[in-house]
Amino acid sequence: MKFTSFALKKELINALNGLGYIDATKVQDVVIPKALKNENIIVQSETGTGKTHSFLIPILNNLEFNSIPQALIICPTRELARQTYNFIVEFKKFFNTLNVKLFVSGIETKKSEKSFKNGCEIIIATPGRLNYLLDNVEINLSSLKTIVLDEADMLFDAGFNELIDEIISKLKNPQIEVFSATISKKVEAFLRKYISPDYVLTLNEKSSTSSNVSHYFINTKHRDTKNLILDFIKIKNPYLLMIFANTKEEVQEIYEFLSSNNYKCGILSGSLTKRERNSMLRRINNNEFSIIVCSDIASRGLDILDVSDVLSINLPNNIEYYYHRAGRTGRNQNFGSSYVFYDNETVTKVKKLIDNGLNAKFLKFESGELIIDHNVILNRQFKKKKNTNDELNKEIKKAISKNKSDKIKPGYKKKVKMAVEKVKKSHRRQIIKKDIRRQMTERYRNNAK
Repeated sequence: MKFTSFALKKELINALNGLGYIDATKVQDVVIPKALKNENIIVQSETGTGKTHSFLIPILNNLEFNSIPQALIICPTRELARQTYNFIVEFKKFFNTLNVKLFVSGIETKKSEKSFKNGCEIIIATPGRLNYLLDNVEINLSSLKTIVLDEADMLFDAGFNELIDEIISKLKNPQIEVFSATISKKVEAFLRKYISPDYVLTLNEKSSTSSNVSHYFINTKHRDTKNLILDFIKIKNPYLLMIFANTKEEVQEIYEFLSSNNYKCGILSGSLTKRERNSMLRRINNNEFSIIVCSDIASRGLDILDVSDVLSINLPNNIEYYYHRAGRTGRNQNFGSSYVFYDNETVTKVKKLIDNGLNAKFLKFESGELIIDHNVILNRQFKKKKNTNDELNKEIKKAISKNKSDKIKPGYKKKVKMAVEKVKKSHRRQIIKKDIRRQMTERYRNNAK
């Protein structure tokens, strides 16, 4: 459907045409007519489907240009908030009096206070900075018509539900729009206070990534991860690869390793300063890199174009975040692939994704190639993992009991922790030895045929 098919003001249609927005996406087709009628909505949709403009366009259409706050957009990260701000600023070419304010960390607090006192129609903020303004500046939000919670499950995971609850409870029937690639039970339970379940729009199936994304799990068989990343890059030769790791330390380690092997990489993690992150995003958008190493800070909302492949060297602790990682590719009707390294230690998370309806193929490294792994029997692997975990738990309990004392002495906790780590290391060594023996037996049998 074209934007001209919606009941939009002529000035906004002209602005959209001028910015090159002609055809609406599937999400925009469904959301914009409801948002224009000031309906409350909860939208669960694939990443990269145009969610941002589906709430920005109705807000702009219903706006009165009077420097009084009418829309509040709350984003979980400053990068996403700034990206949303940049999308709106595009429209200032066509609406000269449009006044938008961005409140995120990294902008001087006194400057934020002074800026807010000058008035605006739209506020875009991260929860932390918004909380500061509410505590330190006399703000009248009674005129707010619309509140948007972007990537809502991230907002609630970070514990900002009380702040959001406080703001909404002070307003008289505001329009509430909630957008996320996944809607957790925690979010649903909270939103029932304000939004009827009838307003939930699920625009994707079980998998929270685009149908244009192919999923693959690669058994590393306890081989060195960094060297496997090199093998992966040589085999796949990706156009633009995003490599995800769970911690900023892992991200830094992989970044330095690839750089030392003459790969020009970008990096995105919480260890970068605001200036470094902004500079890095500019360089990424200028196509300076073919590889970006990142933590989950880059898995949500950030619009990095033309990502052909995603590689997760480990699965996130919150398994839902896998979908956000995979959603960095296959955007805007392009096709992409998401790969995950796993071994016997992490197979339970793989099984959880498969049980959740993810359609994936299993691969393995062999003779310098990635080939289909026909020997994967996930249920059997899962049972083995469960049994070994039972054994590990017993050994950990024994170690704790052995190092317990009726009198609490200095260094007691450290001593127990070291004993537990020793058991875990021994357990891992045993698993690796068993796996090596299994591989040797398989090779012997194959050679004997």
